[in-house]
Amino acid sequence: MSAMPHVLIAEDENLVALAMAFVLESEGYRVTVACNGAEAVESDVDDPADILITDMRMPVMDGAALIRAIRARRPDLPIIVVSGFSEHLPRPEPGRLVVMRKPYDVATMAPTIATLLSGEAGSAG
Repeated sequence: MSAMPHVLIAEDENLVALAMAFVLESEGYRVTVACNGAEAVESDVDDPADILITDMRMPVMDGAALIRAIRARRPDLPIIVVSGFSEHLPRPEPGRLVVMRKPYDVATMAPTIATLLSGEAGSAG
């Protein structure tokens, strides 16, 4: 992992994605934003991320399909799921997958990322 961990955000709500990117960049992360799952998969192939943050409801490819596609290629990539809906959420996996429900405090995102990147087991969020 590089000195600046690379965070890939898959979020179709532009303002949410920009706010998240701004906070994470100010915390020292390198951030790439994709507006749907298909774009996120392409981005990860071109420039592999250290962690994925994804919404569940997106056009073109939703979060569930994105998680399946990423896990097929990179089974150990840490993932944070952010969603305002409660149906069809993946089950949290300690140290690998965290679910954060919208609205969430964007300030909690950086510590959650740090915990997942450190490999510490446990649930954040």
